[in-house]
Amino acid sequence: MGSSPPATKKINHLLPNPHKHNLVSHFILGEIIDHISLIHDDFPEVDVPLLQEHLWAIRNKSVKPEGHLRGFLNVLKGTKVFKDAFNELDDGMKVQLNTFMVGGGEEVIWAAGGKGDAFHLPPSPAVKHHFREVAKVVEGRVGELFHHERHANGANGTNDIAMRQVKKVQEQFEKAQEQVEKVQEQVEKVQEQAEKVQEMVHQRVDELFHHEHYDHAVNGSASKEDVVAIIGHIETPISSTAGFPRIFEDQAQTKTMEVYGNQEFQNWGQTVHNTPLWTFIPKTILGLQNLVKWAKLHDLRVRCGGYRHSWSSTFSQNKHILVSLLNLEEVTKLPDAMSIEAEYIDPENELKTIKLGGPPGVVPQPGKALVRVGVSVTNEQFRRWAVLNDQWTLPVDVILVEVTVGGVNGPICHGAGRHHQTVNDYVRAVEYVDANGEHQTISDPEHLKAAAGHFGLLGVVTHLTFEVDKMSYAVMQPVKPDIGLAIPPLALEDIPIALRKTFTEKQYKDALADFEKRADDYYSEWFWFPRSQQAWVNSWNTTDDKTNVVEYPSPFETWCQWVQGWIGHVLTTNPIFQEFPGRWQAEILATFSMVNLPPFEFASFQQEKVKTIVTSLPNALHFRRGIQNMRVRDMEFQIPIPGKKDDPSKPDYSVVQKAWWDIINLTYEDDDCPMRLTMELRIMGDSKLIMAPQSGNRHGTASIEVLSIPDAATDDEWEPFMQRVADLWLGYKDENGEPLNVRPHWAKEWETITMRGKPALQYLKEDAYKEAIPKFKATLADIGAVQGWDLDDLQKRFSNELWDKIIYS
Repeated sequence: MGSSPPATKKINHLLPNPHKHNLVSHFILGEIIDHISLIHDDFPEVDVPLLQEHLWAIRNKSVKPEGHLRGFLNVLKGTKVFKDAFNELDDGMKVQLNTFMVGGGEEVIWAAGGKGDAFHLPPSPAVKHHFREVAKVVEGRVGELFHHERHANGANGTNDIAMRQVKKVQEQFEKAQEQVEKVQEQVEKVQEQAEKVQEMVHQRVDELFHHEHYDHAVNGSASKEDVVAIIGHIETPISSTAGFPRIFEDQAQTKTMEVYGNQEFQNWGQTVHNTPLWTFIPKTILGLQNLVKWAKLHDLRVRCGGYRHSWSSTFSQNKHILVSLLNLEEVTKLPDAMSIEAEYIDPENELKTIKLGGPPGVVPQPGKALVRVGVSVTNEQFRRWAVLNDQWTLPVDVILVEVTVGGVNGPICHGAGRHHQTVNDYVRAVEYVDANGEHQTISDPEHLKAAAGHFGLLGVVTHLTFEVDKMSYAVMQPVKPDIGLAIPPLALEDIPIALRKTFTEKQYKDALADFEKRADDYYSEWFWFPRSQQAWVNSWNTTDDKTNVVEYPSPFETWCQWVQGWIGHVLTTNPIFQEFPGRWQAEILATFSMVNLPPFEFASFQQEKVKTIVTSLPNALHFRRGIQNMRVRDMEFQIPIPGKKDDPSKPDYSVVQKAWWDIINLTYEDDDCPMRLTMELRIMGDSKLIMAPQSGNRHGTASIEVLSIPDAATDDEWEPFMQRVADLWLGYKDENGEPLNVRPHWAKEWETITMRGKPALQYLKEDAYKEAIPKFKATLADIGAVQGWDLDDLQKRFSNELWDKIIYS
């Protein structure tokens, strides 16, 4: 039986569909304010009057980012979703968040966290309860303080009083910390005892092997020399096995790889679900070598995952092996605090290292350097390393910091800038464990065209050597122009009537010239949030002048961004929000986003309003933190920018204009707006990688994506919308009238789409990559001829069902 159709939302029963010319922010905000009371009784835990008051202020453009964020927190604080998410926070963050919600400013929040002008670092999970009672006292006193004093004091006066009060209770945190340290000492003693017990178990296993009494369902009749033993962490009982594989990570055979059995897998976007037989968390190259040898012995496939940010089925499969580059709690639990706290780097983890230099024989270009990076290094770790050393930087990267270097490399990810290629194009050496369990290095430029972007099909990558640039500094000047002038349409009639304004011919020409100029900047990016009258434009160039360099986002701005992501998850998973019509959802998210993007003056949105931010290049590339905290749905295509008909040597940006406005108009065909989050456009270059979707795009690439929230998929609106978007983008032609080779981002949603009349897999294999796939396989075969394996070895050990169909069928 098929699934039941989604229930019709109450508001949709009670209200008529608005006319399309009314589908703009001012009208929709008014509709929410006027009619949300219709469902107020169904959600008594939501502060609806406060929400109405807050939206009224937004509608009248009299709100600032902090007040906007604080308002949503207070509206939702009584809901079960909020309370459950709040209880997942460490106690210091709870105090900081409560302090912020009752009106505390930056200094008060830092003091409440107990770490001065820094983030509160949470205690280990085993001892969190030691802070809970103290936290309650602090929260109560700060809340009571603001309740009695907030109306009698200005902001500064309130902060001063709160600061004094927080200092009084700070001693309680210090005492609690002493208790934590004592408990941690006890934990260490318990761990020492556990290690002794484990050694006794290992000795018993040796005896079992020696007497040939052990028969293991997974190991079969393998000898001790073939398999290194069978004990590990038991997460759930395995009916078919008596114990777990024990893979040694050191030569002395004293350290074993962390392993879990039948651990259910779900990607971050919640589009992929399976149950690998074993999930391993390695720390050493030797450990991975032993693992692959063991997998070969038992005919198991090995695939890797980091933060699991791919939406496509590129991960492991049922009853095979998943290698997790990070611990399972870090990659499965929301929220993730990595971007706002000091990251612990295990000195014994060889996959978390960053070191200048590269393999022998690999030489950087003049003025550049090489840096060898472990695949488990996060973008946040690398960002901090680059900013701290202030010497070298990747010229391009994804925005996200909650992702591993291996996770960026695997599906061939990219940043922005027409003169930049994908992140993978800056790889100068790949170190990996091959199908025979040998640790190999590839640095031949021709071989790297396949090896630097191989989707995990080559083997388990351990380290990547990048060629990096000297540190430079981004001169950021983001603006919020009217949507009609951000990327001007091919004809002014292409602007939906709800968004249409009167422009002079000169305004249009100036805007078009500005767009084409920005398209050639070092970094070029445009956002449109559905039904918003403005776009957010983030294009910039760099300088070597450090005079006005600041940390951006600042520590407090970073904290606010993290909380924005956290409350975004609370909001979008809240029952009242899910009861809203799609247009309400989209409007609230659009407003929330635009208010919190610089320049922060929400009142005017004047196009000429410019705020200059000079910051280290890595900070500008990763200008948003806490993205991990809010799950989204995402489809992205790479559209080649063709040459002009009258001068094929120059780029024709009209295809970019068309791709942008086609989707804006599409969102107005349905008042519920399946694209409820944003449309993002980045203009970038081509790629020398064989399987990169940007390959061959000599004038550059329009990398354009549509994002929504899980509720749009629940409403059965997202997939049909994706299909309509794909149909539009796949219909574009070049200057000679030939179809452009428009291709999806490998990591995003595309598997269910029909492309030019064919199922996606068939289209990619027979059309989009018709010449690339044989070349990719031939290059891998050339590598294997030198390093001792063949394509059959790769398919058996490192493929999955998806790649079997695309590459090997």
